[in-house]
This record gives sequence, structure tokens and C-alpha cells, in this order.
Amino acid sequence: MNNLFLIIKREYLSRIRRKSFIIMTFVTPLIFLAITVIPTIMLTQESMEERETLVLGDSAGYYTRALQGNPDYVFTEGNDIYFNETNPNKTFFAVINLPEQPENYPNNILLISENVIPTDMKRHIDTRLSEAASLKKLEKASPQSAQAYKECKVEVNSQSIKQYDPNGNSEQNETNTFVAIASAFLIYIFIFSYGTQVMRGVTEEKNNKIMEVMFLSSKPFQFITGKIIGIALVGLTQFLIWAGIAFFIFQFFSESTGAYTEFFSNFEMPKDPSIFIILLFFVLFFLAGYYLYASFFAIIGAMSEPGTDSQQFLMPVTVPIIFAIYAGIYATYQPESQLAVWCSYIPLTSPIVMMARLCHGIDLAEVLLSLGVLAACALFCAYLAGLVYKSAILLHGKKLTYEDLWRFIKG
Repeated sequence: MNNLFLIIKREYLSRIRRKSFIIMTFVTPLIFLAITVIPTIMLTQESMEERETLVLGDSAGYYTRALQGNPDYVFTEGNDIYFNETNPNKTFFAVINLPEQPENYPNNILLISENVIPTDMKRHIDTRLSEAASLKKLEKASPQSAQAYKECKVEVNSQSIKQYDPNGNSEQNETNTFVAIASAFLIYIFIFSYGTQVMRGVTEEKNNKIMEVMFLSSKPFQFITGKIIGIALVGLTQFLIWAGIAFFIFQFFSESTGAYTEFFSNFEMPKDPSIFIILLFFVLFFLAGYYLYASFFAIIGAMSEPGTDSQQFLMPVTVPIIFAIYAGIYATYQPESQLAVWCSYIPLTSPIVMMARLCHGIDLAEVLLSLGVLAACALFCAYLAGLVYKSAILLHGKKLTYEDLWRFIKG
């Protein structure tokens, strides 16, 4: 056990003391900030006139008024007064050309633009013009019915919830979906990023004679486990630093612009203890999934030489990870589907898919069963990784194959 702590300590300290760790720890948030915040600022500073749509042929302004209601688009009636008071060189995002009596000629309405019309914009225009044209036609046929329709018209904005609580603690599906997707992506990023670090570390150490001596003084399982845990602690250290930086950046932009405060105000975290259960299982699946895939990456590193192509071994490991992230996204919307259920028990996909299902609420027995299978498989794969590393560490200059891998596992 003492050797295990020594290996973990060496892996952790040797990596956090590197200049690359310090640089990437503080440069990565700046890069992320640049690719997320800067486009947001550019979009918020974009002039509404650049998205302004001119409505022609609407002399009474009836259809122009009907088009209002979407804050992302501005619709302006193109009457004589407007043109007399507006710069003739002004450009518009799009132009809607209405025929005379659009309610009688709905297929003659033209939406003209040199830009690509967003799908939601066209849907908004078609829906509002259809409602306005139908109401106009109803006014001609029966004014009393049209007036009654106007007075009784109600716009519904439903809220999707999983369970109703009379005390106002209803659980929102939108929040669960947001948490599920965020959890799946965090696990995916951590597994892939730091799992590959395990692979590169093992590959580099094949030429390190000191590591051969250290390896001979400890058990293979201890050595691989120590390396995996040490690199995991490095990753957690980076995540904690990034979380602190993100918190201060969020506070700064919230106080200065208020843009993100309005965004996050739409999400309400669950008020019952389930949020703590989700966080607990997130950590457990997070660590078990990383331990499983890091064992695979350790095997790949042991089978590869520094500077050689490890693609033949890397592909069978990366494909399940990529499939798992897509299955996890699917499970956030269909948590009880056959694909989601089976993928939540298969160890290669369960860390991501089970977290996606867990956020929507499933039986605790299912979660514990999935976690137990994943943990057992991770420990077994770490044991196999130790056997492979023990056999491959002294082999230099030989291109290893899957036949050699099977021979190392059999011992």
C-alpha cells in the first residue's frame, strides 16, 4: 500500500510542476472564454436593424402588427410615411411582399432575402400570417365570431415537469435535461483527455530505466492504479482551478452585463435531496468510468513505442466513447428506451448513459447494479493492464500486435 501512495505522489507532483500544466491550466479558460463569450457579445451588440424585415403591401399595418411578438426579429411596415422618413440606402435582413388581400391569395406571399432565412424565423412568419389571414377571413364572413375569437384567444406556454407537487416543488424536465447533458459531456471530456495522458505516460516510460526498477519493486496492479489515480488527481486539480476561474468570470459578467443572470434564472435546481444523490453518483460514475478507460489507454501505451503509430489499438477504445456520448444525449430525451436501458448497463457506455438517465429519476437498484458492474469491470481491466505492462515494458523496438496482447493477458 505504501508503494501505491508513492506512485500516486510521484505522478501527481511530477505533472503539476511542469510548465505545460501551469500554462494550460490558465490558458484553457481564456481559450474557452474567447470561443464562447466573444461570439455572445458580438451577437448581443448586433444592431436590430441588421435583422429588420420590411413588410410591403400592408397598407393598414394589420399583418405587420400580427408578425410582432418575437424579440429576435423586427418587422416594419413599409408605407409611404416610413419611406419618406428613412434613409433610402438602408438595408434590410429580408422583405415580405404581400399581395392584395393575402387572406385570398396565401400562396402569393413572397419572403425575399439575400441571407439564409433561419428556420424559426420562417416558421414564425408562416404561423403568424396564417393566423392573421384566417382571422381576416373570419371577420368578413362573421364579424361577431371574429370578435369573440379575439376576446377568447389565449397563447399557451406550457412547462414540462416530471412530477407535480402542490407545494410548488415540481421537478422541471428542462432542468433535468440540462444537468444530464452537462454531466455526460464532463465525464466524456475527462475520460478522453486524461485517459490519453495515461497512454502517453506509459508509452514514454517504456524507455525509462528508473521506471523499470520502480516497477519491479511493486505489483503491476499497484503500479497501474497509482498512475491512473495520480493523473486523475491532476485532472481534478485543473477542474477545481477552472471552476474557481469560471465562478469569478461569471460574477464579473453578471454584475457588468447581467446577460448570464437572465439565462440561468430560467433553471431551477431540484429543492429536494435528490440533487445530492445525483452529485454523489456523478462522482462515482465519473471515477469508475475514468478508471475503466484509463486502464484501456494504459494497455495501449504499453503496446506502443514512443513515436510510433498507436492507431490500431486506439480506434477500438475511442469508438465506444464517441458512441456513448451520442447514446447519452439520446437517453436524456428517451431515458426509458431500450437503447438507453441497455447502454446504461454496458460498462463501456454506462458512465455517460446512466448519468443521463439518473437525472430523470430511475430506481436506485438499477443505478447500484450499473455501478457495481462498472466498478468490477474497471478493476478487472486494471488488473489486465498490469499484466500487459509487466510483459511489454522490457520489449523495445518490436511492433506489437493483437496476438502479442492476447499472449500477455494469458501470461
